[in-house]
Amino acid sequence: MMDKAADSIRAGNSVILFPEGTRSPDGNLQNYKTGAFRLALETQSPILPVVIKNTHHAIKKGGLLIHKNDRIQLVVLDPVPYDSFRHLDPKELAHLVQQKSFEELEQNHQIREQ
Repeated sequence: MMDKAADSIRAGNSVILFPEGTRSPDGNLQNYKTGAFRLALETQSPILPVVIKNTHHAIKKGGLLIHKNDRIQLVVLDPVPYDSFRHLDPKELAHLVQQKSFEELEQNHQIREQ
């Protein structure tokens, strides 16, 4: 799958990867796996982080039904250009992008508590 994704990127396409690997049962951000970040480094591609908020309320882990009374929000973060991470290894890059996602989630949490 990763070889096909790399070929697709090199052909000028974008790919979407979910670096957590699976949804968490409680909605907390899980550690990012390195595959997506290896791919970005290998193809010298920028990363466009996306945070999807509140899916754990709307769709329970293992479930397929969407509860229509829950609000899901998709936030597109600033792109991370290849030149800004070319010196990192995949694990460091995963941590960098995860931190950006975590900061976005925390900002939302702080606003709710006020």
